[in-house]
Amino acid sequence: MLGEITINKLENKWRALIIICLGIFMSTLDGSILNIANPTIADNFKVTIDSVQWIVTIYMLVITATLMFWGKLGDQIGSERLYSLGFLLFAIGSLACSLSFTLILLIIARAFQALGASMMMATGIGIVFNSFPPGERGKALGFTGSMVGIGNMTGPGLGGLLVAAWGWKSIFLINVPIGLTGYLLASKYLPSQPSSKTTPDFDIPGTITFALFAFTLVISLASGIKPVLLGISITLFALFIWLEKKNEKPMLDFALFKEKSFTYGNIMGLFAYSTQTFVAFLLPFYFENILHYSPTVSGLMMTIPPLSMAISAPLAGNLSDKIGPTRLTTASFILMIMAFLSLSSLDQQVNLPLIITGLLLLGVGNGCFGSPNNSAIMASIPSNKTGYTGGFISTIRNFSFSLGVAVSVATFTGVLNYNSPRLGYIAAYITAHHLVFCLAAALAACGLIFSLLSTQYRKPTANKAD
Repeated sequence: MLGEITINKLENKWRALIIICLGIFMSTLDGSILNIANPTIADNFKVTIDSVQWIVTIYMLVITATLMFWGKLGDQIGSERLYSLGFLLFAIGSLACSLSFTLILLIIARAFQALGASMMMATGIGIVFNSFPPGERGKALGFTGSMVGIGNMTGPGLGGLLVAAWGWKSIFLINVPIGLTGYLLASKYLPSQPSSKTTPDFDIPGTITFALFAFTLVISLASGIKPVLLGISITLFALFIWLEKKNEKPMLDFALFKEKSFTYGNIMGLFAYSTQTFVAFLLPFYFENILHYSPTVSGLMMTIPPLSMAISAPLAGNLSDKIGPTRLTTASFILMIMAFLSLSSLDQQVNLPLIITGLLLLGVGNGCFGSPNNSAIMASIPSNKTGYTGGFISTIRNFSFSLGVAVSVATFTGVLNYNSPRLGYIAAYITAHHLVFCLAAALAACGLIFSLLSTQYRKPTANKAD
């Protein structure tokens, strides 16, 4: 009751920000907790880690395949409705996950859970953007970026405690009260959003084709490049573009790509977000397999990037309102390059200062990128397309995460397997580690180029309608 009274007294913009941040915290917490629980789940179901990874993969792929659909629908019927429903579906999906007694049922429940997460991801950015005046949008989006860091930072420690005390099902049950509370608050307090008030148009062929493209591309790269599947994915992408150009009301809004800030911003997102997963997925293996850190110590080390991101993101968002986003995105890519080069130089000897420096640089770099880049993208589009644009941004982010894991693992295992017979396991591991993180630095350098090219296209944080 006290929480409801407190929320009731707040201005609409702060109510919206708190509710959106609650959804972001819940979804990011779920992802970071799951990483800790995967070994326990594999042992419980007597399956391999490769099989368990589908719990993660299906979640990201469903989100990737549906984000633009939900974003467009939100623009038509009101984003606040979808965000509220997203809370409810996520809570129901989480309950279904906790009740699953086979891996297949858990994967299906995760797909249902992903639908709720996708609704919130697709509409959350647009709701925050529309709720705040132009001069405060960067700061507000910075808070959302901070919640991503807090959720990722809280997950490993909390997940370890929950799994140890009550088993892996408890990591899903914790989402149920959070999701139901969020649903009640969002239904009551989220402000109405701009909508077209037209009859929703469902681009079923485009949605299905894009989903098939995403699935086949990730699978083709997941364990080494599979030429046949890669060819099928390229064909599906070409078919998707052809279908979208023929459709009078396509899922993909080609008009937005005429805005250079929109196009360049999303390309930068592809490079920035894909390289984040290089570290998140591979570095714990280096800590435990090469340095022989315990999982607890490894988990503590991996809290450094999200902690530094949680601190730097709101500061960067606030600063972007004053100096513009381009300087911050440029600085972020420079920091990422420095971080990846630092981490690439690690070997079998413990070099704690270098590890901490690399992880700090990466966290600050990530914190300086997200909110300024999102603010610049949102400022370049009409206000009645903020839901769609938020969905597209989140699509790029989740698709990049999926690609990042697939490319980094495929590159690492390929180099490791090739060199192990002649160099030995440790030397081959260090060689693969070096090449993967040099690849990450090269991709970040590509992002830096686009950030520099975008200078002339970046606009103030007020969008066209303002």
